[in-house]
Amino acid sequence: MALIRVLSWCLPLLLLGALRPAAAATVGNLYEAEQAVETTRDAAFVAALRTVVVRVSGQRDAAARLGAALNDPNRYVQSFGTTADGRLQVGFDSRSIDRLLLDAGLGVWGRERPAVLVLLNVIGPQGEQIWVADQPPSAVKDMIEAAARQRGLPLVWPNIPPTAVSEDTALDEAERFRANATLLGRATQGSVQWTLISQDGSARAAGTLEDGIHLAADEFARVFVSAGSSLGNVQLEVAGITDLDAYAATLNYLEGMTQVSAVSLEQVSGDVMRFKLAVRGDLQTLRRAFSLDNRLVLQEAAGEGRLVLRYRP
Repeated sequence: MALIRVLSWCLPLLLLGALRPAAAATVGNLYEAEQAVETTRDAAFVAALRTVVVRVSGQRDAAARLGAALNDPNRYVQSFGTTADGRLQVGFDSRSIDRLLLDAGLGVWGRERPAVLVLLNVIGPQGEQIWVADQPPSAVKDMIEAAARQRGLPLVWPNIPPTAVSEDTALDEAERFRANATLLGRATQGSVQWTLISQDGSARAAGTLEDGIHLAADEFARVFVSAGSSLGNVQLEVAGITDLDAYAATLNYLEGMTQVSAVSLEQVSGDVMRFKLAVRGDLQTLRRAFSLDNRLVLQEAAGEGRLVLRYRP
């Protein structure tokens, strides 16, 4: 019944405007959390840490699996403060959190994450259909975005009405809004039917507004999480590097990738540079991370432990 009331209240507000660029696929606050202080500050630290380990591991049961290891959050806290509304804002040390997760066999889902276009069609009591849009603000959108922040999933909202949306055209809509996948939702009185469409296929869930976010985060974590604490080496050839700006942009991008621990330049031949990367996880997971944006475009898989890409300005 709560869902029905929220949807009914928002129906007259969900209007559409003009197109804007998509959200970035790099999430910068994975290791930060805000938490209400309901009892003690230490209890709020524990609750914030539980949020962060779920977000970084991609696993909804991460806190339960870590158990007593979360009872001493101070060893992982890097910074903290209080927001204007009295909530505790905590930043955790990323290296320590990664080590905690890897030692427990949970893996790490890095900052490079798919941007998801949300196309939610709300069916009103009289059969009217409204698409939830970027503007104006709405309770429906706020509930979905709150769940997305909890899971570390970047969302894109339409500002113009989608046309003839179906599973067959969902990826075209994602490309139109510069997203990596589409989350289709159909909200009726009582529940929402969700379908996630990505390059890997489709997946479905039914339930609440938040269940669509959990569907997407669970599916993407399954293919993007880097498991194992050991590092392997990957040879990377990048073509199209014609000046120092292109080289600096490529180096900064590689060094900023969560999977990449170290980068060294081994050879330069014309506009092609060969790098050696120390990476966590397998080659397939690294290829998927490159596919999330077009800065380095995969040209071919040139044998085990080697990738060939092209720099795109």
